[in-house]
Amino acid sequence: MMGGPIILRSFRELELTPAQQQQVHTVLSNARAQFAAKAATGAPPDMLALANPGDPGYASAVQAAKKRATDRIQQQSELNQQLYNVLTADQKAQLGKLVANWKARMAQRTDGVRGPPAPASR
Repeated sequence: MMGGPIILRSFRELELTPAQQQQVHTVLSNARAQFAAKAATGAPPDMLALANPGDPGYASAVQAAKKRATDRIQQQSELNQQLYNVLTADQKAQLGKLVANWKARMAQRTDGVRGPPAPASR
């Protein structure tokens, strides 16, 4: 939830009602509490083992990192769905248009940035 889900960035433009704003607040509060509870029960990742394939704990550290990534994607997906369900049909349609506009702008940015790779410095 660092920085919040992308969907939240559009909520200002979607003009949520006060009731919807309260629902969003509740969804986010619950998600933060669940995230904190899961973080408190799990062992901290062994990032140093991930940096060295020769480390005896490397394989288990990789598996733990994969599980954390999968869990995080699942949590984010569920949160996005809960937030999406707060919207009316009209707001959902408007969100689709906003996302399409974002994609078009991002495509323009990346097309302008692409070109020959910079030479490697030594």
